[in-house]
Amino acid sequence: MAKQRFGGGWMSARRAAMALVLGAALPGCISNSTGLMDEPPRPKARVTLSASQFHDPQAAAMHAEPAPTATPDGTAGTVEPGSAQQAVTGSIPPTNLTAPANPIAETIPAVVSHAGLVGQVNGRPIYVSEFFAPIENELRILGRDKTREEFIIGAYDIIQRQLAELIKNELVYAEAEAALTENERVGIRHFLRQLEGDLTRDVGRKASDRRFREEKGLGVDEVIELERRRQLILYKVHSEIEKRVIVSWRDVQRYYRDHQAEFNPPASIQLRLLAVAADDAALRAEIEKSLADGYLFSTLAEQYSTILASRGGLMEPTVLGSGLADTALTAWPQVDAIARTLEKGQYGGPVIVGERAIWVYVENHSDGAGRSLYDVQLEIQKKLHDERYREEERKYLAELFARGNMDDFDNMAILLLDIAMQRWAAPE
Repeated sequence: MAKQRFGGGWMSARRAAMALVLGAALPGCISNSTGLMDEPPRPKARVTLSASQFHDPQAAAMHAEPAPTATPDGTAGTVEPGSAQQAVTGSIPPTNLTAPANPIAETIPAVVSHAGLVGQVNGRPIYVSEFFAPIENELRILGRDKTREEFIIGAYDIIQRQLAELIKNELVYAEAEAALTENERVGIRHFLRQLEGDLTRDVGRKASDRRFREEKGLGVDEVIELERRRQLILYKVHSEIEKRVIVSWRDVQRYYRDHQAEFNPPASIQLRLLAVAADDAALRAEIEKSLADGYLFSTLAEQYSTILASRGGLMEPTVLGSGLADTALTAWPQVDAIARTLEKGQYGGPVIVGERAIWVYVENHSDGAGRSLYDVQLEIQKKLHDERYREEERKYLAELFARGNMDDFDNMAILLLDIAMQRWAAPE
């Protein structure tokens, strides 16, 4: 498969799509995945188009064969080789086609049909208006503020993430719906009746329906159905994954033992210095006033300090091997003497050292007092639980994706990008 440009790095379109689908978090669930170790098999559409194939409709038409499809009015028809729709849905061998240097950043020709139907996931159609509704404002702003080439790159990333989220939610919802027991269905109906009562209690059902349609473009029944789907997705993911996550007391003990430096660090101190010319009385007075008015020390140091200017005066941490009183903290004993009297978050000075006036601020200070296993057991347990939850979530979604039935991800993403360009991109 030809490679495509995704936000600054080169990766295969398939792996990028899989990372998006399996790494994006469900609302309310813990997830921050970085991808899968092993990519699961991906359901195939009739053809998988690379960006280079999409950009070369003549090459696509040369290999294409007639294929049955649906006409815009919903009746069955046949797409002729070389037609615009064939470039998306035909059978195209991925041979003798060379990807341009940056295919996504090129202007994509309008060679696809913009019918309302984009594709399907588990038999549920994906419509253009439904897909773009959550991201329309973001794309409109992108088209207003960016060049056409910048819009293509940014919009493609937005569209991929939205499509991945939509597909993932559809797959999880289908599994959740199929697995519901009768008792669970009764409980859901009870929950929805309560929700309907809450939504319509103040002004009645008709007035509530009218208000929701004006504000959200949805009626009461549609709002309730969306909430039903959301709750089923959350419940399914949590019930499937939580039962796989087990953190034992032995796991907590092992983590504590293997991360002694994290819980028992050596005593150390980190200082930030603000140094200016000692003879610049006006600047010194301005700094004094700013500090008294509550300006951040780091902000003033970044703006004025002549010591470690590129780091805003921030020094590297100093390990207090001999104790705070006997360890040299800076090159100036007068500054050290003030620093030893300060707590974390406090500043002192200025001290006149040669041609400089120096203020000192304690950025961090650890006294080296370690934390016992008893003190950190809940922190460790949560950390391990969250890590294992994310891993089990990746595995579950990979299994789900492998069983799913959907049109090709890349084809749908490119079609949607072409539609977005015609609607919101800057003119050529």
